[in-house]
Amino acid sequence: MTSKQIPASPSSPSIPDDADARVMKQLEDELKNAALHGDDDDGLEDSASSSSASSFNGATKMQANLLIAEEQEVADQGMLHGVQIFFENEFIEAQRVFASQDQVNPIYALGSGALAFMKACMTFNESDIQSAIKILQQTETLCNAQIQAAPKKTIPLSTSLSKLVSSGWSYFGYKDTKSKSPAGTPPPPPKHMTNGEIRARVVRAESLLLTSLILLLQESIMSYLKAGLNLRKGYKSYENVWAELKSMGDEVDSLVDKNTLGGIQFGLGTIHIVLASMPAKILRIISSFGYTGDKAFGFDLVSKCIDGKGIRSPLGSLMYLSYYTILTGFAPSVLGEHNIPIADKILKDALGQYKESAFFLYFQGRNDRLKGLTEESTKAFEVASSKATEEWGSELQRLCDYELGLNCAILLQWTEATMYFERLAKENYWSKAFFLYFKAACLEASGNKKDALPIYQQIPGLVNRKFGGRTILVEQYVNRKVKLFEQNAFEDTNLPVLEILLIWNAYSSMTQEALKKCLSQVEAQISKNRGSTSLDSLAVLKTIKGAILHQLGRHKEGAESLNWVLELSSGKITEEKWVVPFACWEAGVGSWMEDKTLDGDRKWTRAKGFWDKAVGYSGYEFEFRLSIRIHAAMMRIQELVEQTKLKAFH
Repeated sequence: MTSKQIPASPSSPSIPDDADARVMKQLEDELKNAALHGDDDDGLEDSASSSSASSFNGATKMQANLLIAEEQEVADQGMLHGVQIFFENEFIEAQRVFASQDQVNPIYALGSGALAFMKACMTFNESDIQSAIKILQQTETLCNAQIQAAPKKTIPLSTSLSKLVSSGWSYFGYKDTKSKSPAGTPPPPPKHMTNGEIRARVVRAESLLLTSLILLLQESIMSYLKAGLNLRKGYKSYENVWAELKSMGDEVDSLVDKNTLGGIQFGLGTIHIVLASMPAKILRIISSFGYTGDKAFGFDLVSKCIDGKGIRSPLGSLMYLSYYTILTGFAPSVLGEHNIPIADKILKDALGQYKESAFFLYFQGRNDRLKGLTEESTKAFEVASSKATEEWGSELQRLCDYELGLNCAILLQWTEATMYFERLAKENYWSKAFFLYFKAACLEASGNKKDALPIYQQIPGLVNRKFGGRTILVEQYVNRKVKLFEQNAFEDTNLPVLEILLIWNAYSSMTQEALKKCLSQVEAQISKNRGSTSLDSLAVLKTIKGAILHQLGRHKEGAESLNWVLELSSGKITEEKWVVPFACWEAGVGSWMEDKTLDGDRKWTRAKGFWDKAVGYSGYEFEFRLSIRIHAAMMRIQELVEQTKLKAFH
């Protein structure tokens, strides 16, 4: 294994209001304090464990884990079994396996925490988020207690030395029953951390990593800063373990069990991938803890984790698939050609081992949709949902229902789409307000506006989902839209379902026939309201039209429609502030598609110009979503630039 030095790049995040400023100041103080006192890593753990160990059952009586690598791998068979049956859809039994030792064994505690993390990511319910964070914090406390209990590399020269002699510690800090030191001669101090201590540090770092990933999903400055603090602590723990492994040299494979090595590869690799994938606006906040990411290095580590076939191997596959399907979904026209085949390979290998895994079938559905194979995607989601029948899997079923509803909308199957969104609203999944809004929009698209109106009117009273004291962004959006509809008595709602599909980047998954139908609807709406509709509404319709035309390959017409939006003078758009930066994005996508056959940097020069312009906008709905798209596209351009340089060099 080789080390990777990470350059520091501190910077100051932007502050949108006084409340955020106060939160930022408080958390920046925490970051600075951690930076001042956390360089040896133990400073971070000692304060945490001393204050919270007593709150976690068994942590204060933690015994050192003195198993050597070979013994640990045997002891890990139960945990490995739990992971395997989880990916074979035996969710409740897997949960029971993890719970059997999660009060005393860090890796089992991490298993329970990982389940809670997955549930939180599927539901987005604040109660599930807080529950997952609590379990992961308990895991961190348990790890801290085990780290403190471990014999240290530096041994005091007083009474502690005599205790070592009497207990028979070996050279590496383990009890040695095979060899004895000469009478009266104490053994030398341990040369390296024990395998048990390294393991506890890795599990602690992974708990911090998962906590930070949950926080990053919340789209608020407060959550980003807290994520940054957790990432810094986790990274520091991985960094110290990495240095320890380097010091072991060729002995590492005999001194550290393969599941712990897989944990280092998975965790450190994931941190690098996450940091490399964050857009500049977010990275300015979370990078205040002093690190940036190296995507190639991260994927190299995660690949090694997958190949190791250990406890975290299927998690490594999920990490790969999350990147190559979910991130690709933010910019399919730009990333799809390169990323979809990689996801295909990972899926083939994962489903070869876990043939009916609901989780991997879910990602197959996502990847098929990116290919434009929406009917095949629907089949994959249906099978995934049918496999997630146990109580815990119901959350995955709801997630599949959402994807199935979106697929129906992409196929213009409005009646079927309304059924899925109505079911999700009744089950109170994620945001009842959003799903009822989507249902009403689908009803209107099917020509049933009369039934849609009373549903729209319910929306403001259902906006109640909050995180960090603020209404979630999607509910802010639907609430604002309905209030705009009310201003003209719901006469001109201007194809709200096509607006959702634009924001959700769904047109690239549509068939040519479906795109043409949508284009006809948009053109008819523009003609119908010409001279009477507001500039805001017309700009939205023109942006939808431009996006559809580009997907149809009619790039000149698409550019004309989008340029109309981009040429609006400052201040003309008063309500739909998101539309101009999104029009910049779509103009860039069209340029990318049109110019891809050109030579050299001409392939991306025009597209990059539009995306650079989009970056200049801020303070609009779905800013985080668009920032991710732009950053992903810019990363792809950078990869192509580097490939061009390599070809020129050779």
